[in-house]
Amino acid sequence: MNYGIVDNGGEGINGGVGEAPEGGSGHVTFYIQVPDINQHLGTIEQAGGRTVLPHTETDMVTFALFADPEGNVVGLVEGY
Repeated sequence: MNYGIVDNGGEGINGGVGEAPEGGSGHVTFYIQVPDINQHLGTIEQAGGRTVLPHTETDMVTFALFADPEGNVVGLVEGY
């Protein structure tokens, strides 16, 4: 996958830019940094949102995705 990291020099969340998967459409995902992903997913679900991708740990970042009641997908990044 052709993916580039955007390094902001240590101020907040880094970013990334990549190609859409073959046959997929392009999209933008905004991420919000939170201290506890699972706590926020619980609050989101109580407010009518739904978890799209649960708490996921990788070598680079711990994140999750949720959809608001209208289906807009937003990411959560656990504070680092």
